[in-house]
Amino acid sequence: MVARQVSNFYHQTAIQTADPLQLIILCYDGAIEDIRKAKELHQKSEMTEAYRRIRRAQDIVTELLVGLDYERGGEIAGNLNRIYNFVLRQLIGINSRQDVSLYDDLIGILSNLRDGWVMIRLTPGQMQAGGGLLPKQWQASA
Repeated sequence: MVARQVSNFYHQTAIQTADPLQLIILCYDGAIEDIRKAKELHQKSEMTEAYRRIRRAQDIVTELLVGLDYERGGEIAGNLNRIYNFVLRQLIGINSRQDVSLYDDLIGILSNLRDGWVMIRLTPGQMQAGGGLLPKQWQASA
């Protein structure tokens, strides 16, 4: 019980003190973890809990989608829009499938995108602008 409270406090502190690019990376981490856990639950036929995890992943991807800045992000923002919409469509229908390999495909897509954001974060000079792709609500604090 105490360990869980400490973990929750640590997680809240990490979010509250994160810079905008780190928040995006944390969003990817959350979605990936939810999809990974949903796959495990799906394999155990625990579909109610699997659906709850899928729904959380959908919520995270939706937040990334609605936060895209098409003026500053241009073609890249448009491409992210298509990828996020693809991921959302796949998550919507995933419960009805027997084959769980789709989970791995979605984890791969989101992991590749996450790695791209990590590279942007580590590249000097990119922190300020986020490559023009930070969600509008986070740009002022970048």
